[in-house]
Amino acid sequence: MRTHHYGNCAALLLALAMPWTVTAAADLNAPIDPQGVQLVPQEQHGIRYLQGGIGQDEANALRKTPGYDLHITLSTGASGEFETGAAVDIQSAKGDSVLALKDVGPLVFVQLPPGQYKVTGSAGGQTHQQMVTVNGNTPARVDMNWH
Repeated sequence: MRTHHYGNCAALLLALAMPWTVTAAADLNAPIDPQGVQLVPQEQHGIRYLQGGIGQDEANALRKTPGYDLHITLSTGASGEFETGAAVDIQSAKGDSVLALKDVGPLVFVQLPPGQYKVTGSAGGQTHQQMVTVNGNTPARVDMNWH
């Protein structure tokens, strides 16, 4: 029985030592310290976006921000650690570049008109692509993970 308690303690210590991850439970009702939030709405070619999510306060503040139709999460490794410094390119169904960002992450929220888009993310020498449909009602999600 004691081995079981030691195992629980070890698991708790490991969980506390892990960096902020995609899989970490976000308590969106927790108070947010505004000093930990550096979110600034930006615009490129008429497309508005927010990017950031460094630290729990900023990630929760970004997740609570309404009005963004595409939510992109960038992570790395099997544990889903947040990835920063990635490049993200969004193309329309016709192949036209809609938004091209460098050195972003781990969260990128974008205001897009309804339609089909191809999202390409590059980090650590690897590139991933994912097709997504933005419907204007519920935010579309793209989760990119580099192993």
